[in-house]
Amino acid sequence: MRKTVIFILTILLFQSCGSGEEEQLVTVGNKYSLSIPSFLTKVSNLNDDASLQYQHAWKEFYVIAIDESKAEMQKAIIENDLEDLYKNNIEGYSKLILDGFKESLSNPYQSEIIDTTINKMPAKLTTLSGTVEGIDAFYSIGIYEGKTSYYQVLAWTLKSKQYSYKTKMNKILYSLAELKKTENAQ
Repeated sequence: MRKTVIFILTILLFQSCGSGEEEQLVTVGNKYSLSIPSFLTKVSNLNDDASLQYQHAWKEFYVIAIDESKAEMQKAIIENDLEDLYKNNIEGYSKLILDGFKESLSNPYQSEIIDTTINKMPAKLTTLSGTVEGIDAFYSIGIYEGKTSYYQVLAWTLKSKQYSYKTKMNKILYSLAELKKTENAQ
């Protein structure tokens, strides 16, 4: 009897642990999809502008995505008299986002920006580390130019855990896909 109980407990333990490599595909309206680790759960308290927010607080792993209309971005650039600093293209948008992000960090360090194409969209990928509210953090950032929108994907964790999660973060950044809109959708 004791061997049977130990055997059942062992099976349950292995099933609950899993490999941690499972993913879930999250779709946001008819805008975009993103593949994220299945251990993340949906939340609504990470960023007011985010259209996608997931976390695992115990593992200190967080993901958000923000989508912004190109027309609204152009309007904001003009209203704030920023045309000389930021153009309404992937170059200007990424510079605007990264400049603002670096200002929010103490001792920021940014890796080289990788220019690439992801799912037929021009994209810029980078990492940032720094201190925010006394916490040393590590961010993987993807900035994308879709047909009518810009997208930002941020995955972050503690700086001490960056090597544990860097592969998962990269998979997230490379998974963003803009969805085809119906003819009646804007």
